[in-house]
Amino acid sequence: MNGYLESLFSLKGQVAIVTGGGRGLGRGMAIALAGAGADVALISRTADELNATVQEIRQAGGQADGYPGDAFKLEEMMDLIGSIHSAKGRVDILVNNAGFAIRKPALEFTPDDWERQVDVNLKAAYFIAQAAGKIMKDQGRGKIINIASLTSYIGLQNGSVYGITRGGILSMTRSLAIEWARDRINVNAIAPGYFHTKQTAPVFADEKRREWILSRIPLGRSGLPEDLAGATVFLASQASDYITGQVIIVDGGWLAG
Repeated sequence: MNGYLESLFSLKGQVAIVTGGGRGLGRGMAIALAGAGADVALISRTADELNATVQEIRQAGGQADGYPGDAFKLEEMMDLIGSIHSAKGRVDILVNNAGFAIRKPALEFTPDDWERQVDVNLKAAYFIAQAAGKIMKDQGRGKIINIASLTSYIGLQNGSVYGITRGGILSMTRSLAIEWARDRINVNAIAPGYFHTKQTAPVFADEKRREWILSRIPLGRSGLPEDLAGATVFLASQASDYITGQVIIVDGGWLAG
């Protein structure tokens, strides 16, 4: 039985792409996938952090390669996915993680702010999934994990457009799951709550904001990137073969209240 369970969660022989994989949540998920045996291709625009994550995985005995790329440049991202496919021969898993937040009041948002936020968080996510989906369809199977958010479900101050894009990720996940199920492509999402990363550091630096956040989390702490390891490996593995169009919320219990 133990051997059977291990095989359910093993990713040996599989190739995983993680966008935004150089730091934060992407880094944590890339490390988890490599730990389960996957050959991980990390895409990130922060070259130093990308290289550091690749080296960390390799030093731990895992397989990883880094590919500098910017989700603002969609054609570049499409070329990178093609290059990874050519180099590794397959793409079994996509963690569609690249994204960022512009925090400002809704009355101060500009059309340029809107385009920057939507282009990366929604447009790029859609077409990256499409590029991976074409490869997976030809292979006869694949796993796509989109990264949603607490703001996919609730509104938060100074995060209107970010929330709109993350709500769109939920709709995208369900739509692609239905359309690609016949091709044995599972499309699911993970919705993290408040995680302590470089991107959220300014939020946690505000003492009142930090206290308010922690007061809303039943488990009493913010998340760490490694807290996504279990959900990521589960959705990438054979253990989730009969699950598609679903979201795993990893928020310390916030939405349960």
